[in-house]
Amino acid sequence: AIAISFCFTAVSFGADKKSDGAPYVDSKAIKERFSEITEKDMEMLRSKKILFASRSFGLNLYKGLSALAKKDKKYEFLSSYKRYDVFKAGGDLSVIPADAFKETNFVHFLASYYPHTKRVEEVDTLLRKAPHKFGDSVDAVIIFFHTATKDLFKTYSEDMDAWRKDFPKARFIYVTAGFMGPKYAKDNEKAHEFSELVRARYKGKAPLYDMGAILSDDFRAGHFYCPEYSNDPADVHPNLEAGETMLAKGFLLVLKEAFAQKTPDAVNVKATVKTEEAKAPKTVAETVSPDSPDYKAVRGIL
Repeated sequence: AIAISFCFTAVSFGADKKSDGAPYVDSKAIKERFSEITEKDMEMLRSKKILFASRSFGLNLYKGLSALAKKDKKYEFLSSYKRYDVFKAGGDLSVIPADAFKETNFVHFLASYYPHTKRVEEVDTLLRKAPHKFGDSVDAVIIFFHTATKDLFKTYSEDMDAWRKDFPKARFIYVTAGFMGPKYAKDNEKAHEFSELVRARYKGKAPLYDMGAILSDDFRAGHFYCPEYSNDPADVHPNLEAGETMLAKGFLLVLKEAFAQKTPDAVNVKATVKTEEAKAPKTVAETVSPDSPDYKAVRGIL
């Protein structure tokens, strides 16, 4: 299927949004706060340079953003959008122009498929190394994972924390993994394990886009996406408008609230701090055969 930490008091703000301004966006937050987004907010968001890495769930998000704009022009967010297929290019990041952000504000790239850490490595390269060095200009970074395992958490948390430290002017939006349908129950449980690590470490401390909660309607559907969000025969993608627009609303909301923070980082989180889970040794990279049903399902949407 188809990247973005912060002291707080006990006073609540909105739907589980901490008074320090570190936003948390789940299904409840979307229902309660999405309507607060104004024309001025959208103008601000369209002016920001956003680097977005994903697999096909990012395409579902794209379709959701398109659907929102068709219903209300206020939500138009794709007029300065460009997508690049790094996966199709065999992991060659040169398909993304070094001056991409001179031509557009919203740069979306379809990342390498497996291992999940590969897309984190690709973002790191784009942020830090010539010829791109996007860390010098980017305003926000988000990485989507349609599914994940807890082994990803070490690389993901360490790199995200390091980026926040090294690029303090940018907003780094943390994410949980998504959910698929009942056919992928075992994968969903593994994704939930990763997501629980992310919630435990970052909820209330960093901007957090809780994709698992968004797709399950805050777990009304358990550890699956809501049945009304998909008619995908492969049981992989939340490909109906109801699901895609929820992804899109949450995306706009977490960006709006992250940029509303007075400072990008209200807590000086050091990249060297690790949870016990993060101290676990890295595992051998997972690979997936082109004959895998999951591989074919992902390619089907691309």
